Amino acid sequence: MRVAVDAAPIRPGHAAGLEAFTYGLLTGMAAEDSCDLRVNVLRGTLAQWRDQVPDARIGWTEVAQPLRSDNPTGQLLRRWTPRVMRNSRTVRTAVNAVRQRSVVRHTDTDVTLFPVHSAPIGPGTSVVVLHDTRHLGAEFHAAGFAAVIRENVARAAAIVVTWPHPYRETLRLFPEAAERTVLIPTPAFQPAPQRAHARPEPGLLVYPSSTAEHKNHATLLEAMALLPHCRLICPGPLVEPEASRLLARAAQPDLRGRVSFPGFVSLDELNAIYARADAVVVPSLWEAASGAMLEAFTWGLPVACADVEPLRDQLAFNRAEAAVFRARDPRSLADAVRHLLDERDRYAAASRRANDRLAGRTWAATGRDYLDVLSWAARGGSGPVPRSPFVAETANDAAASGEDGT
Repeated sequence: MRVAVDAAPIRPGHAAGLEAFTYGLLTGMAAEDSCDLRVNVLRGTLAQWRDQVPDARIGWTEVAQPLRSDNPTGQLLRRWTPRVMRNSRTVRTAVNAVRQRSVVRHTDTDVTLFPVHSAPIGPGTSVVVLHDTRHLGAEFHAAGFAAVIRENVARAAAIVVTWPHPYRETLRLFPEAAERTVLIPTPAFQPAPQRAHARPEPGLLVYPSSTAEHKNHATLLEAMALLPHCRLICPGPLVEPEASRLLARAAQPDLRGRVSFPGFVSLDELNAIYARADAVVVPSLWEAASGAMLEAFTWGLPVACADVEPLRDQLAFNRAEAAVFRARDPRSLADAVRHLLDERDRYAAASRRANDRLAGRTWAATGRDYLDVLSWAARGGSGPVPRSPFVAETANDAAASGEDGT
């Protein structure tokens, strides 16, 4: 089967979890000899993609993509353009129209996979990965992105959703697409090379994430002002306009020297940070699933997280335990961190148990699940859409233990 993957919307070093997801998925799919992969990537980034996915059988095509928001000019425009304008339907339609002129269509492939659900998928047999439904809801509504997502769902031969909460939301929002929508959970994006058993730096908190506004670093920094004995490292892409505000707040006297934003870091650097960490904090207001939480499980690190539905669902799916706080309340967050560190052994053990549950999930298995769906779409979608065996096993395990499976 000949599969095209449009990864051009992703600039390495700027896309955080989406980037790590695509690296892992390409690696898993390329492990199957029956799959002929052609991947579009952004011009000037091919060396970085090959470094992350070094399979020699992948055919790479570099494409130009104008009007990017992840280059210096685009970041400057993001900083000074009001969010309502950036996310408007008029602006998104115009930007997408310009970008579509440079899209490379592989006419000799059987099916195209689009790992970025907020970019138009275009004509032809396509499978789109719908990571989350944030832009379709009231709190984070973005008319321009919502319009693209709705059109993608209507056009796609199949829709893959990565975690239970966005899967249920997708079925609720798009009941007409239920028969071609499938849940395929992922492994941890950056699993630990080894588990941490010591506490090399007590009080060191880590939150790996981009500085997108919904990641809620602002509440975390105000909580840090109430935790004078803690330190915080926030690795991840520095996305404007929030990055400038966060860096200015971290430079204030009550946080200076205790909070750092090192920007995007290599995997080795990220592992070195996790190896030093005492706990992981996830204040995000919305996630498909938190990669930072899954990585904390692999390291056996205790987790404090916001009391928002996607994160609660992730805890339930993994049968995990975390110190939960009110998402926009710095005092509640600070209290949760104090409780987490006081009960660290208990929460660290809970993370290790959650990891044991997910330890068998690999990118190779995930890639096979995706290829089954891609093959189904390429054949014209005859019969039921293939379902991931991992989801069935999870439901059976939950039923056997008397829990509510997803």
